[in-house]
Amino acid sequence: MGVFISMLSAYFTWGQEFLTTFIAQRYVFSFIILPAILYAQPTEKDIIKALKWISIGTILVWIFYHFDQNLVFLDENKIEQRDAQDSFDIDRNYYVHGIYYIVLYLYFKIAEYIKKFSLKTFLEVSLLLLFLILYQNRSMLLVALPVFGYSILKFNSKYKLGLVFIISLFVLGLLIYTLPILEALLYDSQNELSNLEYNRWKSLWYYSFEYSPNWFCYIFGNGFPSGGNSALGNLMWSNFTIGIYASDIGMIGMWATYGIIPLIVIYIMVVKIIKNSYFPLYLKFISFHILFVPTIFHFWRNPGLFFFVIFIYLYCYYEVTNKQTTKSSKKNQ
Repeated sequence: MGVFISMLSAYFTWGQEFLTTFIAQRYVFSFIILPAILYAQPTEKDIIKALKWISIGTILVWIFYHFDQNLVFLDENKIEQRDAQDSFDIDRNYYVHGIYYIVLYLYFKIAEYIKKFSLKTFLEVSLLLLFLILYQNRSMLLVALPVFGYSILKFNSKYKLGLVFIISLFVLGLLIYTLPILEALLYDSQNELSNLEYNRWKSLWYYSFEYSPNWFCYIFGNGFPSGGNSALGNLMWSNFTIGIYASDIGMIGMWATYGIIPLIVIYIMVVKIIKNSYFPLYLKFISFHILFVPTIFHFWRNPGLFFFVIFIYLYCYYEVTNKQTTKSSKKNQ
């Protein structure tokens, strides 16, 4: 509903034809996969298995790219412009599409060994975390690293004291190995956050206060711009030349495009997951991530769109499971 209401803004405010907007936002219609998955009703085990293989595939693609860049097609529009000034020798400009799924799978494995510690699971988590550090996406590490630290304190095992000691040595070695990367990320972050010309600051201010020409567009969005085919699309190209990207501010950019309705739906789910105990720990982790670092999440196109399809499905899965459990419990009483 929010997406289609935003088309009114594109037409009446910006003069962009309905068909033009419809074609420009074609990627968002991939949401049709959600009712298909709801109909198929895969189990949580099915979803996690899929996330595992997607994560493996994503990491392999990233590795192949660093051995031979000609093996992977680079989509220039997906390169993260804010990371263009690299301070370490590993390329931060290459965007791998499966990064969202790796983080979700990481949180599942962390929750798994918090509940029942397994050295195998811990090593798998460590490798995934190492990949995220090498990948150097600060928005992902900002929550993933604290969640990993939390897991070290919370996991259950009768050998916990000895395991914590061994794990601490392992983590220390990992930190020493990745210290140049972490220092570079911290240095870049400090410089960018103190720089008012930093693309994200410019984009945040622009889309929050200058982009929407009236209250309707501010609440319900401006519609998806079609580059080169309308005033709205030409404005988008013009903004690109001065470093203003809606994609740099994630969910806030989604608000400027599709309005507040889709965000209300998503954040109601996020708050309910955090609040209610019947949702698993890994969904709480990813919900905190969406809540506190909204700049990395979006649903313009894949992979962000399919990520939210999975997120919404898992929310529905546990809502229904809880209702069935409650109903069964009342019957037994």
